[in-house]
Amino acid sequence: MRFVFAIVAFVVAAGMITLGIAQRTVLAPEPRVASEIQTQTDAAYTVIDGPVLNTYTGQQRLVASGSDTVFAAYARTTDVDAWLGSEPFNRIGYDAETGELTSTLVEAAPADGTDASGSATDGGTAAVTGPPPAPSGSDLWLEETSAESTLRWTVNVPDDISIILASDGTAPAPADITVSWPVVYSTPWAGPLVIGGGILLLVGLGLYIWGLIHMRRTRGPRRKNQPKMPKVPQPPRIKAPRGRALEPTTTAKGRRSVRRTFAALALVGAGTLVLSGCATDEVSEYFGDAPAPTPSASASAQVDAEITPVAVTQSQVERIVSTVSAVATEADESRNADLLKTRFTGPALQVREANYAIRGADGSVPAPDAIPASPLSLDLPEATETWPRRVLAVVGDGADTTPPTVLVLVQQTPRDNYMVTYAMRLQADTEFPAVAPPTVGAPVVAPDNRLLSIQPDLLGPEFADLLLKGQESEFYSVFAEKPDGLRTQVGVDYKNAKKAAFPSTATIEFSNAPGTGPVIAFASNESGAIVATDIIDRETARPVEEGATIDPTGQVKALSGITSTEKGVESSYGYQLLFYVPPSTDETSQVVLLGYAQGLISVREL
Repeated sequence: MRFVFAIVAFVVAAGMITLGIAQRTVLAPEPRVASEIQTQTDAAYTVIDGPVLNTYTGQQRLVASGSDTVFAAYARTTDVDAWLGSEPFNRIGYDAETGELTSTLVEAAPADGTDASGSATDGGTAAVTGPPPAPSGSDLWLEETSAESTLRWTVNVPDDISIILASDGTAPAPADITVSWPVVYSTPWAGPLVIGGGILLLVGLGLYIWGLIHMRRTRGPRRKNQPKMPKVPQPPRIKAPRGRALEPTTTAKGRRSVRRTFAALALVGAGTLVLSGCATDEVSEYFGDAPAPTPSASASAQVDAEITPVAVTQSQVERIVSTVSAVATEADESRNADLLKTRFTGPALQVREANYAIRGADGSVPAPDAIPASPLSLDLPEATETWPRRVLAVVGDGADTTPPTVLVLVQQTPRDNYMVTYAMRLQADTEFPAVAPPTVGAPVVAPDNRLLSIQPDLLGPEFADLLLKGQESEFYSVFAEKPDGLRTQVGVDYKNAKKAAFPSTATIEFSNAPGTGPVIAFASNESGAIVATDIIDRETARPVEEGATIDPTGQVKALSGITSTEKGVESSYGYQLLFYVPPSTDETSQVVLLGYAQGLISVREL
């Protein structure tokens, strides 16, 4: 019976091990599940929304082909829709019943918040009009890629993210699209089956060895019981002297038995090692010792629907600042104003364009302050879903002697890139006020907000009055005296000294005017605001005696080309200003000038 039980154990063990291994090999399904579609329209764009991409769990693998160039990018679904505007596009869906992708052509229609003519209605953002630009390089995209003929891209995006596919923005979008996902195939019984089979195999081997030993012990003829013979008298026992005990002699039969036993044990040990190796992975998974899963974007916490998302993420701001730095560096070196206009506007553009013209006439004039590409030490995006969108960035960590650069960037429409509107340097020894983290952002305060100690749109005129009159200004106590390097450089003391040094045959007068840039105020912590604005400071020189002339020098001469005039000259200087404004409830704090930039922007003959 021992051999019968051993054979049964061997058979059952072999079946269990075979079934356990088969679950991981021949019985396992395909490693990925895929769904494909071929679009039948000439639309230049195709959109795959997040819920479609998350039909199955795991990373999404996208394969697109059918055009000479294949472009793909992903961004928030609302941003993708805003960028498309009224453009027709293919929207890819998923049919749960058939398990196949579907394609629907979305015809051109007015964007949300617009009427049929494309004009903005109350509470809406004006629709983008005109042919769309090439999709590559848009600041809206979180990530983008492109390839020739066929694109393969593995992503892991949540439900609120969509992928946009295109060729060059005019040719039809890639028609052949395949999306695949990894198959999550669980085999919880594979490990126990292999381990159980291994244990049963050991039991069978034990039964087999036990049967062999028992058979050997009972081997040989059996004699019947014979009658007892009389006992032979025993000789007297003689005690041998004590000495070294003789070792027992092992018979050949005993040695063979020992060898067989060790061979069986070796076979059992080898089988145990093989089985343990086969089942190691499954055992770890079954008993909870598997490594923790790697977190992914699709498993990240969802943002509360009531929280307004930020205009741009930190990675987007880093990419934008890097691009701005590259454009500024190249444009400053070659004095290329056309290149500069691709990333600069408003007061920041004015001062650089004037510098290029001045350096073209006078090579000794230095280039504008360089804009570093990194590190991004502060990122304050606007919390909004509409346009225009604004972001404040501080580049540089203050580790060297160069003060950090402050950039205020504005995106007017979804298809526009962020443009540098203000570019300034922070003052030394200035403590930047506390602001919200980049993932939360800050609302933009209205220019006429009365909850601050000063309305943001009044900051420029009041500070200009302070520069013109000094302590005689009615706004002298509003602004902190230190730090204020601009007041020292171009304040009332500088103006009085310049008047005193002017020849008696001419006069010089100082005046100011509002700047051309927008007033942009970001809410800070503790109900304050960080306000960017600009003013224009004018110097007007006129001759007062007949025959007297005004002879411009330096940058004024280089920009105007005027060497001498009897009419007079008006020089305009642009001042870009960044303030911290405390709340109206704080009656002890003053407005602080955080940073500034200045430069000659125009000269005209009177």
